[in-house]
Amino acid sequence: MSNPTAGPSGRRSTRKRGQAMVEFALVIPLFLLLFCAICDFGFALFCRMSVINAAREGARAAVMVSDHSTIPTVASSAAKSAAASGFLSGPVTVSTTCLQTSVSLTSPATIACAGATVGDSVLVSVTDSYTTFFPLMFGASFNLTSTVQMVIDT
Repeated sequence: MSNPTAGPSGRRSTRKRGQAMVEFALVIPLFLLLFCAICDFGFALFCRMSVINAAREGARAAVMVSDHSTIPTVASSAAKSAAASGFLSGPVTVSTTCLQTSVSLTSPATIACAGATVGDSVLVSVTDSYTTFFPLMFGASFNLTSTVQMVIDT
C-alpha cells in the first residue's frame, strides 16, 4: 500500500484505504462462498470414493469365503466396516446378490448364495446418503451408490 500524500488542506488522504475496504467487503462473501463450495465438493467426492471402496471390500471378502452360505453376512460386515473407516455418516445399506455366471455369461441368473459354485459371481451394492453443508444448498441430500461384481474363486 502506498503512503498517502498530504492533500491541499495538509491532511493525509485516506481514500485509498477506504476503497480497499469496500473492495474487500464486496469480494470476501464471494470468496467464502466459493471456498465452501470447493470444500463441500471435496468432501462429497471423498464420501463417494469411500462408498466405492466399501463395495469393493465387501465383494472381495464375499468371494474369498470358503462357506458360500455366509456370503451375504460376510459381505455386509466387510462393507460396513470399510464404510465406517471411511467416515461415512449416514446409514449404509448393503445388498448382496449371487449370480450364476458359470453356466451362461450372457444372461446370468440370480441364485441362492449357499448354492454358488466356483465361477459364479457376487454382486455387492453399497448405498449411503450424503447431506451437503454448502450454505446455498444447506440440507440437500442425495444418495451415493456403488455396485461391484466379482467372481467366486474358492
